Amino acid sequence: MIRSDRRTLMKGGMALVALGGMPAALRAQGAKPALLIYDRRFATSLQLAEEWAGQGIAILDPREHDLGLAWQGQIPSLLASGGAIAGATLWSDRFICETFARGHGRTRLLHDVPMPGAGGADLRHWAIA
Repeated sequence: MIRSDRRTLMKGGMALVALGGMPAALRAQGAKPALLIYDRRFATSLQLAEEWAGQGIAILDPREHDLGLAWQGQIPSLLASGGAIAGATLWSDRFICETFARGHGRTRLLHDVPMPGAGGADLRHWAIA
């Protein structure tokens, strides 16, 4: 049985509001992402990926495509056209991207904030320019 109380409903509502504001926050900073790294194991991350993909932004799930290999081919070519790399992932995928980004002259962390609705996991929304 799924427990539904006021606190659970409030947290769910806040998660939806936060998801809706994330793409707008990136656009407000003038940093339209060239790519979003996401984690389909988490509904909030998958929702964000679907929204960005609907706007023509490339998406990548490290569980389907090796991040190291992507940083040797696909990601640098996407970054060459401008824009930031954004993510809705656990810290480990952000760390991998941050490390590879430095090698491509991308060192500025635009933001790194917790994403609500991850079921206790430390899911982060981040962007690197």
